[in-house]
Amino acid sequence: MSGIGTRLGMAAGLAGLLLVAACGSGGTAEAPATGGSAAASAPAEKVELTYWHFIDQTKMVEKWNQTHPNVQVTYESLPSDTYFTKLQAAVKAGTAPDVALVEYQMMNTMVAADALEDISAHVPADLGGKFPAWSWQQSTQGEKVYGIPQDIAPMGMYYRADVFDKHGIEVPKTWEEYAAAAEKLSKADPEVKMAIFSPQQAGQWAGLTWQNGAKWYTAESDAWKVTLNDDKSKQVAAVWQRMLDTKAVAGGADFSPEWVKGLTDGTIATWIAPSWAQSYIKGSMKKAEGKFKVAPMPQWADGRTAAGNWGGSALSVPKGSKHAAQAAEFITWLNTDPDAVNLAVDTNGIFPALVSGQSSPAFTKEDPFFGGQKTQEVFLAAQQGVDPDFTWGPNMTTVFAMFKDEFGKAVNGQGTLSDALDRVQARAVEDMRKQGFPVAE
Repeated sequence: MSGIGTRLGMAAGLAGLLLVAACGSGGTAEAPATGGSAAASAPAEKVELTYWHFIDQTKMVEKWNQTHPNVQVTYESLPSDTYFTKLQAAVKAGTAPDVALVEYQMMNTMVAADALEDISAHVPADLGGKFPAWSWQQSTQGEKVYGIPQDIAPMGMYYRADVFDKHGIEVPKTWEEYAAAAEKLSKADPEVKMAIFSPQQAGQWAGLTWQNGAKWYTAESDAWKVTLNDDKSKQVAAVWQRMLDTKAVAGGADFSPEWVKGLTDGTIATWIAPSWAQSYIKGSMKKAEGKFKVAPMPQWADGRTAAGNWGGSALSVPKGSKHAAQAAEFITWLNTDPDAVNLAVDTNGIFPALVSGQSSPAFTKEDPFFGGQKTQEVFLAAQQGVDPDFTWGPNMTTVFAMFKDEFGKAVNGQGTLSDALDRVQARAVEDMRKQGFPVAE
């Protein structure tokens, strides 16, 4: 299916996805059963698979190859910043790998481009029940399976406990408390910022709005309903605009040398980020050992336990693979075999999507870098509060670039963050219509 057919089918699939999500309960509830009844049978001849990822998979691939002599996997590591562009180009050129990482936010973009195989016939019917319902819904559309979740990225708040203690700031439980604490900190020491608002980080922005119940894309009849500037998103924008206006937070680039220095020396006090940020902090901010703590995300209503998700990925079979059955068998093993998942946790520090994999000792031990805190307990609780109804659109590569552009303008004084959302909304709808996607008024 291609052209308008793919796009209309995409909208219909989205409607089915939302129906399934509406019937679910989120958290770690069992996902709906999909898929076939058995794994691929052993091939008569040796099969060679290629596998693309941007986080080292060497040890897991070696383990597979040792125990599966008739299905051998060759792993290739690609830079993360150009990964998705290269994958899209490879699919178009007919040179795509048999297995590839696809981040959740890009799943619908790939499906809309008819770039992924439906592997539902090659995976066990009960496979979805092994993952949090919301992560399975990120990887499927109705009965069609386009990926098997590998990792998830529920969000929390990393904060400099020493800075909070110095200025008498209690850990904020709500976003109102967070903004008030930011202003208190700024008045006490104008050189210290509560956080950096990074225009380039659309993934973080998505997680912030996701936590608040934003619905960027939904299905309306056979069309996409696009609301990137919905009330929930604007509520988030208003809080961050308030902090920008009072200079309690500053605009800037996360992951820049200046940003790393700020979190390391305590002139930046918090980072709203997911579980994977622990590894980054420990690797890039070694001089701050013992000074960081992790807390749940501030809430929009006192007593709630909602969380956003920033990142995470599934493993998929790109269109055109001649060995889809064996590729599906490999990624099922990689993301559900206890030894393989534990190896990935130990090697890469991932937060596994596999629910049973979250009982690994790595998730219960104290972390000396974070002052002996059992940090993963925060994220284990957070994943229970991720809204299963958040859906990505079919043009997220373009939309993420739009967020970067328009937020950059707002941070530099060209309107507010709310204005930026309106501009992104208009541009995103125009882009979808130009591509031929049906968009509801």
